[in-house]
Amino acid sequence: MSTNARPAAPAPQRRKVIVAPKVGAGAWLFLMKVVIVWMLSAVLHAGMVAGFVFVLMFISLGKAPGNDLPPESTPVTQVEEDNHDADLTNIDIGSDPTLQLNFNVDRIEDVSVPGPVDPTASVGIPGAPEAMRQNVPAPPGSGQGTGKGTESLDLGMGGIVGTVGGYQNGVGMIGAFAGRSGATRQKMLQESGGNQLSEATVAKGLNWLALHQAPDGHWALDKFQLFAHDKVNSSKTFVCTCTGQVTREDDIAATGFALLPFLAGGNTQKPNKDPKAVDYSKTVKAGLEFLIAKQGANGYFGGSMYSHGIATIAICEAFGMTSDPMLKTPAQKAIRFIEAAQDPAGGGWRYSPKTAGDLSVTGWEGMALKSAQMAGLDLANKGEVLKKAETFMDTVETTNKGRYTYFPGNPETVVMTAVGMLCREYMGVNPRNPGLLKGVEYLKTAPPGSQNNIYYDYYATQVMHHIGGDAWDFWNEGPGGKDSHTGIRDILIARQDSTLKPDGFSKVPGFTPALPEKLAHEDGSWAPNGAWGMDGGGRIMYTSLSLLTLEVYYRHLPLYRKDMGVNKDMETTPEPPK
Repeated sequence: MSTNARPAAPAPQRRKVIVAPKVGAGAWLFLMKVVIVWMLSAVLHAGMVAGFVFVLMFISLGKAPGNDLPPESTPVTQVEEDNHDADLTNIDIGSDPTLQLNFNVDRIEDVSVPGPVDPTASVGIPGAPEAMRQNVPAPPGSGQGTGKGTESLDLGMGGIVGTVGGYQNGVGMIGAFAGRSGATRQKMLQESGGNQLSEATVAKGLNWLALHQAPDGHWALDKFQLFAHDKVNSSKTFVCTCTGQVTREDDIAATGFALLPFLAGGNTQKPNKDPKAVDYSKTVKAGLEFLIAKQGANGYFGGSMYSHGIATIAICEAFGMTSDPMLKTPAQKAIRFIEAAQDPAGGGWRYSPKTAGDLSVTGWEGMALKSAQMAGLDLANKGEVLKKAETFMDTVETTNKGRYTYFPGNPETVVMTAVGMLCREYMGVNPRNPGLLKGVEYLKTAPPGSQNNIYYDYYATQVMHHIGGDAWDFWNEGPGGKDSHTGIRDILIARQDSTLKPDGFSKVPGFTPALPEKLAHEDGSWAPNGAWGMDGGGRIMYTSLSLLTLEVYYRHLPLYRKDMGVNKDMETTPEPPK
C-alpha cells in the first residue's frame, strides 16, 4: 500500500428535521374553552360596569330604588350652625377671643404685623428679604418696634431686620398712637362720634398752620403773620392780615404746639404716598429739625419747662410713629432733662427746673413722660419719676376727692380738675375709682364751651373720651343730646374762623360769622377770644388746642376701651372703697 494514498472521505451525515405537530382534536378543544372563558368574563364585567353606572345615576339624581321622593316634595337645604366656642384663655382686652393672633390695631390686610404706624407703607417688616407673607407673632416689650434687638448685628442677639422695640402682651401699649393709621382712624372717628364736617374742619386748620411756618421750620406766637404763604411748601413769604399775635416770644412752645396737630392726624416727617391726602411731611420735618437744632447738650429745648414739655411730646410722638433713628437720641435726651428737672421734694414741675411744682406744668411734663413710654423710650429707674409725680398729685387733690387745685392749698377749679383727672387716668387709676367718677360729675357742671377756655376744653375732652359711655356722649354731643350742636365737636366747628360756615350752626354758642374777604387768610384758624388767649399763646395756641380737641377721636386710643367701643357700665359701677 502506497504511503501517498489519500484517506477515504467520511460518509455524509443526515440533517435533523423538526416537524411541527399537527393540530388535532384535543388542541381545538383547548382553544374553544379559552374563548368561552373570555366571553363569559367580558359579559360579567360589562354587567358590573352597567350596574355601577346605574347606581351613580340614581345617586346623582338624589334617588334610590324604592325610596323616591314624591313629585310634590321639595328638598330642604339645612345650614349647619357654627358652634365654635370662644377661646376663653385669651385675656387680651380688645382682641377677638376666637383668634389666637389679633393685634388691636386695625389695618385691613390679610396678615397681622406689629410695627410703626404708617398707613402708606406696605405690610411687613421694613427691610426684610422677600419671602412668603405670614403672620408675625408679637415680640415682648413695649413701643412700636417689630422686635429687633438693640445688639442684633451680633449672632444670637435678635433679628437683623426691623426696628427696635416690641408690643407688650400682644397689643400696643395703652394709649399709644395706633389710632392714627388709616383704617383705625376712620373706625375710631365713626365710633367715637366724629364726622365728615369735623374732619373737614381739621383739614382747614392744618392748612392754616402750614401756611404760617417760618422758612427755618419754626412757628412764632408773636410774629407768625410775617411768614405767610399762599400755598403749602411754597418758599415765598409775605406779611398777612391775620390777627391774634401775643407779645411774648416763645418759638419752642409755638413750634411744639403747631407740630402736635399734624402728628395727631397721622402726618409725620415721612412722605405721605396717599394721592388723596395733602403731604405735610416737609412741614413736619422742618419743625422737628428746628427743635433739634435748638436742643442743648443736656437735652433742654429752651424757653421754659412749659415749652420744653410741649416740644418733648412732639419729638416723642414723631419717634413713636416712625421709629426714625434720627429722633431717638433727641427724644431720649429731652426725657432725661425732664427727669432731672423734677422737684426732688414735692415731685412736680414748674417753669424752672427743680422748683416747687404747679399742676399746669406738671400736666405737660407728665404727658411727655407717657408719650416717651408709648414710643418705647426708656424712663430712668423703672419710671421712679412717675411715682414721685403721684405724690405731687395727692397734694393738689382736695378733700372733695376727684377735684384739683393749681397749687397745694389753692381753691379747686374745673380747669385744674380736668388736668388732674387726665394725669390720674394715665397713671393707671381704675375707671370705677370713686374720685374719678366724682370728678366726671364735677366737669359736667361746666359743660363744653361754657368756660370760654380752650385749655379747659382740651383737657376735659380727653378725660371724657377715656371714660367713655354716657359721660363721653354728654361731652361730645352736648347736654342737649344728639344733633343739639351743644357738644364740644360742634362748638369748635362753629367757632372756627372760616370763609364758609356750615348750615344750622348759627345758634351755637360762640358762633363766628363768615370771614370778610380782607381777613380770608385767617381761614381755618381759631381766634384767641377767651382765657389763655391774648395773655397766653394767641392764635397759634388756640388753633393747635382746638385741632387736638377735634382729633381726640383717634389721637390716643381710649384708655378704658374694650374692643373698639366703650363699656358704658364703667361709670355706673363704682370701685369698692379701699
